[in-house]
Amino acid sequence: MADRQSRSSAANVDQAATKAIKKAARSELLEPVSAPERSYQRLAEQIADLILQGEFKVGERLPSERSLAERFEISRTSVREAIIALEVQGLVEVRGGSGIYVCDAATKPVGFIPDGGAGPFELLRARWVIESEVAALAAQNRTDADIDKIYAQLAAMGRNFNDKLANEADDRLFHIRIAEASGNSVMAQVVTALWDQLRGVLWKKLEEHFHTPQLREASLEEHQKVFDALVARDPVAARDAMREHLERVMNEFKKAWR
Repeated sequence: MADRQSRSSAANVDQAATKAIKKAARSELLEPVSAPERSYQRLAEQIADLILQGEFKVGERLPSERSLAERFEISRTSVREAIIALEVQGLVEVRGGSGIYVCDAATKPVGFIPDGGAGPFELLRARWVIESEVAALAAQNRTDADIDKIYAQLAAMGRNFNDKLANEADDRLFHIRIAEASGNSVMAQVVTALWDQLRGVLWKKLEEHFHTPQLREASLEEHQKVFDALVARDPVAARDAMREHLERVMNEFKKAWR
């Protein structure tokens, strides 16, 4: 009887996961992936070409993100990723509260656009879908030993609050430990791969503009909510807490340049 109830409960969680993914597909959090010619890499190349052609001159401010998005018919998040890619190469400089300016280095030909794969926002959207459902499964399947491991990472994040690199490492392991607690080894591999992809040069440059101690503090509080839901074996609360956490991170990185 207990085994039958357990299978029924697990089936309900899987059905909820399917419904959530379908719902997310209709959400702006899952913006359609741009065709190659409209990707952030291609946009960065187009902007670089316009700089070299003299449309945007050294020392001048580029049009706003909104204007660029409208001109090239691409999402503002892709514009932001393109600007970050150009900044990594030294072609533009983002001046907080002022705008984006063309640098002297822009007179040199563009050899490559870094991080040829998915951009930071695309990866964050993937995490929003996958990790929220992983958290729901973990709440259903976790063991006491899993809870101990997850708590150890949560506590380490608190201890290392002022050490950004150590805090990031603890953050990564916190999410991986939750994936391991889902009882599905593939989920753990997927979450690990997503985190490893997210540590690229574009992400690091984006964080330079938006990562603050306040963001770390908010993340710690949100991780506590996820942990509490796992302890309570509440799949719905775990899913919602993880979703809210990742939504906030995305919204923080979409704010105006500081």
